[in-house]
Amino acid sequence: MKSVKRNGIHTRIISALLSLVMIFMVAVPATTAHAAPEVVGNGTVGLSFGEQTSVLCGETISGNVYSYDIGGTDAMNVSFTYDALAFKGLEVQPADGVTVLASEEIDNQVNMVLMVDPETADYSNLLTVTATAGDAEAVGAISISACEAAKEGNTVGITIAQDDNTISVVSDELIEEFTIETLSKAMTYFMVDSTNAKWAEAAKYDMDENGVINLNDFVKIANAILDSQRIGKLQFGEDGKFKIMQISDIQDYVNDSKPNLHEKTTTLINAALDAEDPDLVVITGDQIGGNMNGEQVQSLIDQIAQPFEERQIPWLVTFGNHDEDATTALDEGWNKIKQLSYYRSFKYNINRASMSGVQGYTSNGKNTIGVGDMYQLIYDKEGKNPIYNIWALDSNRYDDSGSGIGGYDWIRPEQIQWYTDTSKMLEAKYGGKINSLMFFHIPTPEWSDMWDNKDQFNVVGEKNEEECPPDINSGMFTAALERGDVKGMFVGHDHVNNYTGNYYGIQLGYDANVGYQTYGLGGADNDRLRGVRVFELDENNLETFTTQMVTAQDLGVNQ
Repeated sequence: MKSVKRNGIHTRIISALLSLVMIFMVAVPATTAHAAPEVVGNGTVGLSFGEQTSVLCGETISGNVYSYDIGGTDAMNVSFTYDALAFKGLEVQPADGVTVLASEEIDNQVNMVLMVDPETADYSNLLTVTATAGDAEAVGAISISACEAAKEGNTVGITIAQDDNTISVVSDELIEEFTIETLSKAMTYFMVDSTNAKWAEAAKYDMDENGVINLNDFVKIANAILDSQRIGKLQFGEDGKFKIMQISDIQDYVNDSKPNLHEKTTTLINAALDAEDPDLVVITGDQIGGNMNGEQVQSLIDQIAQPFEERQIPWLVTFGNHDEDATTALDEGWNKIKQLSYYRSFKYNINRASMSGVQGYTSNGKNTIGVGDMYQLIYDKEGKNPIYNIWALDSNRYDDSGSGIGGYDWIRPEQIQWYTDTSKMLEAKYGGKINSLMFFHIPTPEWSDMWDNKDQFNVVGEKNEEECPPDINSGMFTAALERGDVKGMFVGHDHVNNYTGNYYGIQLGYDANVGYQTYGLGGADNDRLRGVRVFELDENNLETFTTQMVTAQDLGVNQ
């Protein structure tokens, strides 16, 4: 990257050039006074490194500058900032239709003035940004720190997307030393149980005194390596198919007198996995169903994970309203954030640390919101291009906002905004909307309206209890409808409902509960609906999908 050196009376060339570009984009007679440029539009510019979260020392990592809602922009001023402890520098290359008029690199910042040809530029891929990693292990971020734009002489309003571009710089020796198993083990000790007697065993991985790596950096690097190595990317099979299994409301507990999950729950899950052989399992909340201490919560999660880990099936969880019901464990710090860390320590679990940035506490200081919000791309059978997406959201627990609304909590506006922004980012990055399914625990009010007008919406299946959505509609369904990339939204929560229907183009549906420790239909039919929901995607027709309930009765295990 060429640098423009400044001294004494030299002014900022970059800012001056942008001003000149904006003036000369409009032909104005010499005798006419220049009016202040009008602000037009409101677009977004971001920098994405995709799913890359780590790079070897001395190697390079590349991302792209994308945008949406700025079509027609013809001049831009962009500044990039990088962590000098992690990276040696940046190289920025323009895509077709983009010309670099000037650039400068000062310390850890790169500034550029661009001319953009609206006729030939691809606004979803304006620049390629390549960072060269340093020679030592570190963790650092690369970001767009400033951006200005102009369109026909007028200023374009720009929002900079809040992409998480934290990159771990790791050495070959670190990757060789920390296998998946040792990383999982160490992460569990460090992030979940740092006061346990096992700390001494795990401490050998934290080589602070020898100058290798400190604890915080270790955790970040461990997460990055796990995300990139443990299962690889999800992709359609050679037959062009991809199968998803939804499991809801295990809602169980363990203690000294009941050390195991309900035997029938385990039998049903194992039978369903063997019969259906899914490519991905999504557990949609209420894994916990009673009071436990922290050690017992760990044991419960271990037993939930075992069937998927044994079969090497990728799996993820969302949270429900009961997942912080283990009050003793909650007092020991086992909120959903800590539970998520423990889930993530399993080799085939693909949960991410919350991607929405909403994760935090509600007013009582214990109930947590927005935990584990994420998306997961699924690639074509060649593994080259992402062609489908899975959204997993925390629908939260109970309203404790002090507003007097009460009842169940709702998906918060900030979570919905994250979905909308991320959906637009993916569209811009990959050149089109990526069809998707969305999973969470508590239904939105649209479920009730769909059932009340079931003939209109082609509803099939059973309703055996009233829907229990939040008392207010926060707009999750509307946002998905407006974006047009979500083809289905599926929940648990209401154990004995299993209906599904097409509500204004989005398939809404229930998964009846799998857990035998909690309520069913009652009477002789108590366990009739217990089961899992299965989805099949076809690479040749991603506008739709097939789905059906597979019950214990279907599998011959409802004894």
